[in-house]
Amino acid sequence: MNKLYTLLLSLTLTALSVACKEDSDVLGPQGPSGPETPQTRPGKVCAVGTLLGEATTTTIGPSGGKLTTADDRLIITVPAGAVETSQTFSIQPITNTGPQGLGTGFRLAPHGITFKKPVTISVRYSPESLDGTVAEALALAYQNEKGIWRLAAKGKVDTTAHTVSVETTHFSDWAVLERAFLAPAVGFVKPGGNIGLEVRLLTNELIVPILQDTDVPEPFESPSAVVDYTSWKLVGVGHLVPAAWKALYYAPNTSPVRNPVAVTIKLNGPTVIDGKPYGELWLVSNIYVGDDGITYRINGGPWVNTKVALGGQILSDPTKPGMAVFMANGGGIDNGKPVGVNLTQFNPPFDQSGSVDFGSIGGVRQAWSLSETGPQFLLSDQGGALMYVHYYRIGRVAYPSPGAITISQFGKVGEPITGKFELGKAGIIYPGNEALSTTARIEGFFRITRTK
Repeated sequence: MNKLYTLLLSLTLTALSVACKEDSDVLGPQGPSGPETPQTRPGKVCAVGTLLGEATTTTIGPSGGKLTTADDRLIITVPAGAVETSQTFSIQPITNTGPQGLGTGFRLAPHGITFKKPVTISVRYSPESLDGTVAEALALAYQNEKGIWRLAAKGKVDTTAHTVSVETTHFSDWAVLERAFLAPAVGFVKPGGNIGLEVRLLTNELIVPILQDTDVPEPFESPSAVVDYTSWKLVGVGHLVPAAWKALYYAPNTSPVRNPVAVTIKLNGPTVIDGKPYGELWLVSNIYVGDDGITYRINGGPWVNTKVALGGQILSDPTKPGMAVFMANGGGIDNGKPVGVNLTQFNPPFDQSGSVDFGSIGGVRQAWSLSETGPQFLLSDQGGALMYVHYYRIGRVAYPSPGAITISQFGKVGEPITGKFELGKAGIIYPGNEALSTTARIEGFFRITRTK
């Protein structure tokens, strides 16, 4: 940890001497061209997901059993009598290619057999990942041999246990999809700029459970009974111009104290959940207003913007062959003294070769880690007199700060990288005192250009 700290400190101090400024982007929605005639939409053919890690396996026989991933995100429950002979069951994480997919997908085996009794698939979701959607709009889906994702019938959503589950008699590639979504889930706009929002749907109705397996189409943006288009609301400063299923948000000329601002729209209710009427459901988009760079604040204080002259970079670690490192270093001035921020993410959990917009899945989120294979944070404040890091100590025992870094968009070279971060207990290093027993809350967001 000392070597890592020294590396991050040197990079942060380097960032103090550089700054950059880029022109602002102006985004806007195209206004609706008029009501669209309801029609049956064909299922969208999607690529097959690529492998993201090793498989979790076990052998289950006629007496039944369970298989759970190491992070407890997915559980397969096999009842007695589902298989006639012992079978190797496996779960392997894959990229989620389903329209409006949430998180990673899963390749489940054994393939090619029909279970004698339904097997239960249960996926745990994080409430923090539901930007732009609601739990009640989640559904499990599988990809068929044609590449079309199908919403599975008779699924259930447990908003207390935070799980989405379904019974099935076959295995394939499975994933959680969002049937209703407000894009962007997390937006970034410069002061004085604007950004367009729109509602995207996978189905013309929102019923849990789904009554029959349904092909998943290209997400559509047309008038639907699912959404109350008169209910657009802005929580925060700025100006919102609704236009049916779309809206345009105009940001104030300076970053607001309450940042992000929220734009919301209501799903029509009562929505039927497991045959019972349900209350109001609101889709929420959080929009950060700030200049390009890394922007942060400490304990709810004023926002501080730092410029990232070298941009966001994917580098290789010469000491760890095959390990990629995402790094961004911001430098600036606060109260007349230099400040610097370093964001480092070892082995980013996605394919870094292409332009990827994670907005439709609530972003790719990684919790802070004590190991050298996860995200790291370092903030140099007051000209280096104070340091804030992604961990703290109680006595001699170190703990990672609560919170995470979330990547919302990861572009190709020359394109934007956007995201946010929060640290509930960032350890503070005072001059001559590295006890890290004193902590601070730090939150922030970033919009930078990828340079490598």
